[in-house]
Amino acid sequence: MTETDEPTGPSGPAAFGRGWEFVARWWPAILLGLLTVGAYGFSYYSFGVFLEPISTDTGWSRGGLSGAFALGAIAGGAGGLVAGRVLDARGPRLIFATGLVVGSVLILLAANASSLLAFALLWGAGAGSVSATLFYNVTMATVSRLYPDDRAKAFTVLTFVGGFALPVFSPLAGFVISEWGWRDGMRILVGVQALLVAPAVLFVPGGRAATSTEESADDEEGFGSLREAIRSREVIQMTAMFAFSIAAISAIQVHHVAAFRGAGLSLGAAATIAGIRGLISLPGRGALALVQSRLGTPGATLTIYVAMAVGTLLLAAAGHLALVWAFVIITGFAFGTIVPLQGLYSAEVLGNRRLGTLLGAQAVVLTLAGASGPLLVGVIADASDSYGPALMLIVALYAVAILLLVTRPRRQPS
Repeated sequence: MTETDEPTGPSGPAAFGRGWEFVARWWPAILLGLLTVGAYGFSYYSFGVFLEPISTDTGWSRGGLSGAFALGAIAGGAGGLVAGRVLDARGPRLIFATGLVVGSVLILLAANASSLLAFALLWGAGAGSVSATLFYNVTMATVSRLYPDDRAKAFTVLTFVGGFALPVFSPLAGFVISEWGWRDGMRILVGVQALLVAPAVLFVPGGRAATSTEESADDEEGFGSLREAIRSREVIQMTAMFAFSIAAISAIQVHHVAAFRGAGLSLGAAATIAGIRGLISLPGRGALALVQSRLGTPGATLTIYVAMAVGTLLLAAAGHLALVWAFVIITGFAFGTIVPLQGLYSAEVLGNRRLGTLLGAQAVVLTLAGASGPLLVGVIADASDSYGPALMLIVALYAVAILLLVTRPRRQPS
């Protein structure tokens, strides 16, 4: 395939296909899913497993380490705006390669840091490079353009494969830390990340905005500029809704292993249960197209937000292992659907026309929100010496997201 080719195969309501037919139709989405496993698995999900071992070994506070995570999110948001514009102009390969190389080098340097400040700056810059160029703001825009007539199914493939990030990297991080310590563990996982990202860097085609001579009717849909988009109340309220939900999601992902530890579990057990939660998310990702077709994108999103809030309430009350497992099961399935649903929601509202640029701009807001959630939870957990109050904050964030969703502007039929 050339850089501007699109995958061939059935469109619209056609089946996913079986065996080689599935691979032939969906291989770009599969490679982007493997990229997601590496990028999110290490730079996002495994950080929560590293949090306590780093703090114990170095004496650095959980709040300070959460600040390092926050810096990475902020840097990723700022870089995402640039990455989106490059994606629209050049396609994904240059972005993927740059983010992988720069991010890997900086995180390797962070593994050698001797102070919290040095670690925070290096991790923040490295994880920010990875998140700006390898996270869903780039891959969902790419997939949306590669499969304009089968977007929900393409998102299902992308996020189902990507859903292995948590169940693979959470126990893997726990294992390498237990065997070799957090510094060598971090170095090992940088290599694993590179192996998973490299195939997409080399082979994924297309993904840039159509030129005036290439545009199809589908590509012409949507906002033509960032200025036009930010004048829309629907876009503003959607972005605010996502900001509150992402703050809650990020806080849970960074701190749930430590919260499990607070419920009396060992690091190995907590990391393993976190990995099981990731496995439970896979049916949710696989059911995305079905759930969205039955409830509609807003209805499905509302259902998932409520489930996440209820599950987090159970974890806040956890004094018994059964409540931990209830959290794992409820939020595991819901988490599998929440991120791809929000990506699909964005694509439906924004359209394909300048999707890379608009998702990049959205990522600036969402990564600031995603940085604030873990930071606030870490500070509250340090101050109260308990995760109970911090988890209640997360429930409140979901409640605000639910309110924004149910009061959203209704689009007028065209």
